[in-house]
Formats: sequence, C-alpha cells, structure tokens
Amino acid sequence: MDDAKKYIYGVINLNNGDNFQPIKAGWGNQELYAISHQDIACVVSDSPGLNLEIMEKEELGRYLVNHQSAIEEVMKTHTIIPIKFGTEVENKLEVGQILERGYSKFKDRLKNFDGKIELDVTAVWSDLNKIIKVMGEEDKEIRDFKEKIARKPPGETLQDRIKIGVMIKTALEKKNEETQNQIIDCLKEKAIDFQKHKIMDDRMILTCAFLLDRDKESEFDEALNELDKRHDGLINFKCVGPLPPYSFTTMEVKKVGFRQLNEAGNLLDLGEEVTADDIKDSYRKKTLDCHPDKDPDDPVLAERFEEITRAYKMLTSFCRGEKCSFKSDDVKDFFLIEAMKI
Repeated sequence: MDDAKKYIYGVINLNNGDNFQPIKAGWGNQELYAISHQDIACVVSDSPGLNLEIMEKEELGRYLVNHQSAIEEVMKTHTIIPIKFGTEVENKLEVGQILERGYSKFKDRLKNFDGKIELDVTAVWSDLNKIIKVMGEEDKEIRDFKEKIARKPPGETLQDRIKIGVMIKTALEKKNEETQNQIIDCLKEKAIDFQKHKIMDDRMILTCAFLLDRDKESEFDEALNELDKRHDGLINFKCVGPLPPYSFTTMEVKKVGFRQLNEAGNLLDLGEEVTADDIKDSYRKKTLDCHPDKDPDDPVLAERFEEITRAYKMLTSFCRGEKCSFKSDDVKDFFLIEAMKI
C-alpha cells in the first residue's frame, strides 16, 4: 500500500530496461519491492511498525540479521548501497523524496561500488596461554623479572606480580599490533581498500573489512590460505562474505525539521535569511577556533569541530539555491542523507 510505512534496505540502479522482481525476505519474510525515481530505486518492504529503541538486545540482533540477509539477497542480482539498519519512513512519497534529494550521492556510490564486494576477516590466537608463555620465555626483560620474583618470599611479591602482568599485557599488545600489520600488508595487496574494526579481547588480533573487485575473490582467498599455512595453526582465521560494502558506504537517512535546522543555524551564528556563501564563511570562522590540528589530544576540541561540521552539512543540504530562509514558516521537513562512519 502506498500510504503504509516503508522500511528501507538499500538503493539500486534500475536502468536500461532493468527490473527488480519482488522477493520474500527481511522482516517476517515480507515481500521486498522497488520504489523508483528516474533510474534508481529504494528496495523496501511495508514496515511492521517495530520500535527498535525499546527492543531487547537479543531480539534487536535477530532483526539486524534479517535486515542484512535481505540486503545480501538483493546483492545476488543488483549492486546495492545499504541503508542504515532501522530506517523507515511514513509512505511511498517520502521514499521518492529521499531518492530525489540523494540522487547524485546514490548514483556516485552505485557507480563506484559496482562489481565490488566486502570480505570481513577475523584472526584470533588459537591458544592465547601458549602465546603468553612463549613471550615470557623470549622477552629478556620479562624473563629476568620473573627470576627476580622467584627469589623473593611469596608474601612480598604482590606488587611484582601486578607489574609482571602489566609487562605481559604490554608485550602482547605489541605482538598483536605487529601481527595485525603483517596480515593486513599481505591481504591489502588483493584489495581496493580496508577498514579496521574494534578489537573485542586479547585473543583477537584483527577484525577488518576488505573491499575488492568481485573477480579478485579467489586471489584474496589464496592469500588468506597462505597466511593460514604460514602461521601453522597458531592463528584461527575466519572470512565472511561476499557481502555488500557495509563498512565502506552504508548511508544514513535522517528527517530534519525546523528545530534541528534552527539549532544548526544558531551554532553557526546565522540569521533567518542567508546565502550559501554566508554559511561557508561562518563555518570557516568557527572551525578556525576549534580545528583538531590546534591540539590533537583535546577531545573537547574534536567534539566541537564535529558538531559544527554536522551543522554545516545540514545547512548546506537544506540551502540548495543561492539564498534560503530559516524562518519557521519557510522551513519544510527534508531528508539529510550522509555516509555513515563505521
């Protein structure tokens, strides 16, 4: 139904007589279909009206898997630019507004990521205790300190044992970083780009997404197999994919109204009627005082810079002509479309 809420999975090309056949996937195996604008389309389903903000973590995880499974099903026949998990709009008309406003961004990304895939690689130590033991034997500083502790009465070694724990952790972090760099250096030769993700524990050496041409997948697999042989069971490697380029071009769609626009304008000290040049000039002046290069170690400065930059992007997205008004009567809700930072 056109007036039903729509859940958006991603954006695809629909040109040269291309067609998208509806498929069963996503929320509750609902039908996925395309809503088009010119030669691009959003892949959507009617929204089940879920409130993700109050959903339990386990249930949220199941819906995320459904979301990704649907996108990966579409990927079998189309290049797809993923849209952030949980994105829904009021109706078909709003889907069209998103495609119209983001048309150039979507077309650029569809062109840049055509024929590209993502492979996600994790590497963990098979036996962390064995690695720590070997480090303790090979590292002279740790070995000497252990011998020093062994000569002391047990009741006098608490602080020393704490110190040796810190020394081992530091040595392990160094070894993990060196091993991670070696793995990436080997695999990045077969890839176009890579994106490191957060390490979850000491066993984990690497979790990284690699972007590559689809026809290079077998070469990448060979390089990964060679790494596996080289480490002779010390490291467990896992590769997931091929996937859509989640880590490189997932898009976020936000509905923006007068309140958000007014806050952004106030942040840049703008009046109710401005030109595009006014916005640029104010942004330059504001960022001179809070650019991270002034003090790279100041998190407050970096946060202020990010806040002003977000306001600037919102205002320039709204003000698409020579002049624009931020008066409440002149502001209509619009969609802000940006690439996510993963």
